[in-house]
Amino acid sequence: MYDLDWGCVTPESSNLITNTFTYVFNHSLSSPAEVNRTIRFVVGRLLFYDHHLPPHSVHHVKIDARGQSLDQNAINLITKKVREMYKKPNLEEVAIILKLP
Repeated sequence: MYDLDWGCVTPESSNLITNTFTYVFNHSLSSPAEVNRTIRFVVGRLLFYDHHLPPHSVHHVKIDARGQSLDQNAINLITKKVREMYKKPNLEEVAIILKLP
């Protein structure tokens, strides 16, 4: 894997008391290639974050897919593959946002 310099870690929210960080990714998921790219990107970012955040940080990943047509198979693939590729126990959530609550 390449050694990428992605600059500063910029979570959308953080709670330093619970050591929890939330990240939102907004990618096109309209093709299998784009789904695969998103999976690789999210895992790469989590691995990068692990070197720049406090030890044992808890990750919450949200992928904003509002306005996109995404079937349940793609949703399951994304969540499964991110968890498989990022093998650390501190990934608490991988959620696909299809609409606002």
